[in-house]
Amino acid sequence: MLPHTLPNWLNNMRHKHAKIYTTHNLFIHQTKSTYAVEGYINGRRVRRRFLSLEEAKGMCHTLEEGVASQHVIRTSLTSKQVKDAEVAHHRLPDGCTLVEAVELLMKLHTSMSVSMREAIDQHLRTKETKSVETYRQAKGLLMSLSDYHTGTLQEFTREDAAGFLANVSAGSYNHYLRACKGLYIWAKKHEMVRANPFAHIVSRERLQSEASVLSVAEAKNLLEASKNLHDGDMLAYTCLCLFAGLRPESEMKKLTWDAVNLDDGEIRVTIGKTKKPRCVEMSENLVKWLRKCDQAKPIWPTNYRRKWSDVRTSAGFSGGVNPEIDKGLKPYVKDYMRHTAISNRVRITGDMHGAATWAGNSPAMISRHYLGLVSKTEARNYWSI
Repeated sequence: MLPHTLPNWLNNMRHKHAKIYTTHNLFIHQTKSTYAVEGYINGRRVRRRFLSLEEAKGMCHTLEEGVASQHVIRTSLTSKQVKDAEVAHHRLPDGCTLVEAVELLMKLHTSMSVSMREAIDQHLRTKETKSVETYRQAKGLLMSLSDYHTGTLQEFTREDAAGFLANVSAGSYNHYLRACKGLYIWAKKHEMVRANPFAHIVSRERLQSEASVLSVAEAKNLLEASKNLHDGDMLAYTCLCLFAGLRPESEMKKLTWDAVNLDDGEIRVTIGKTKKPRCVEMSENLVKWLRKCDQAKPIWPTNYRRKWSDVRTSAGFSGGVNPEIDKGLKPYVKDYMRHTAISNRVRITGDMHGAATWAGNSPAMISRHYLGLVSKTEARNYWSI
C-alpha cells in the first residue's frame, strides 16, 4: 500500500469527520474535547489526540518530515550518477563494496595502460636467456608490431591484428602470428590485457619445402677450402657441422675440444638452441678428419665471419660479406651443412627416431623435412668422404 493511499474506512472517516487540516499522509478532525490526527506513515496507522489545533498541526508536520528524511541523502552526484551507483551496487557480489570494486578497476586500468612498446620491451627481457638467434628473431618480429601500433597494448583490437598481419609477407605470416600470440599470452598472464586479439587467427598451411642439401662434391669442396685457407682454422668447424649435424651458430659457437671425445667417438652438446644436453655419436670419417685438426686452436676461431666467408667463396658459394665477390656464386643456405648431415644420417641408418635424437630434433621434424632427399648411394659416398 502506498504511503498516501488511505483505506476505505479512513476515507469514510474523512467523510464522517469534517477535516480541519490535511497533509500528504495525515489529516486532522475535531472531537468533542480534542483535535485528532489520523492517517498512515510508512504503512503504520497514526492516531494522536491534542488539546489544541496548533499542537496537532505541529505533529502532522513533524511526522511528515521524518518520513521525507528517510529518503533524502545529500550528494554532489547527478541523478544519473546516483542511478548508476544503485545499479552497480546491486550487481556487486555479497560482501563487496563499491569502493573495493573501484579500487580493483583502477588497479586494472593502470596495468592495462602499458604502451605496446613498453610491453614488448618487458616481454623481450624474458627471452634474453634464449639463444641469440631466437632473441633476435623475436625482437625483429615484435618491433614491426610496435611500429604498426603506437598506442597501448589493451587498445589493440581484432581488426588491428588482422590489419597488421595483412601487411606481412606470406612466407613470414606464421612467424609473425606466433610471435604476436606469444606476446599477448604473456601479457594476459600479467594482467596487462583482457583478451588476446590474435587468438582467433589460425596459422596458414604452407606447402612443405624441402631442406637444401649439399652434394658430395660440394661437401668435399668446403672441406678442402677449410683445410687450405687460414692455416686450417676453419677445418674443425666444417667437419663437425658436416658430419655431426651441429647447429652452425647456437651449438658450434660454445663448443670446445673438452666436449669432443675422439676415443669414444662422441660429442657432448650442452649449450644450444633447445637448451637440452645431448650426446652426438661421431661417424668414423668424422673422427679421422678431427684427428687432422690442431686441437690447440679453438673450434670457433677468431675472425670467424671473415674466415668462413673466404672458405665459402673458395668452395663456390656466396660468402655473405662482399656483394661484388658474391656475384655469380651459388647462394649459401644458413643450415646447409646441418641439413645435409641429417638427410644423409637418416638415409644411411633408416632410423627416423634415432636420427631425431642424434640431431636434437623431433621425429615429426625429421619426417617433414629430411626424408628422401638423398639416395642410398649418395649417403654411402657422403659418409666415406
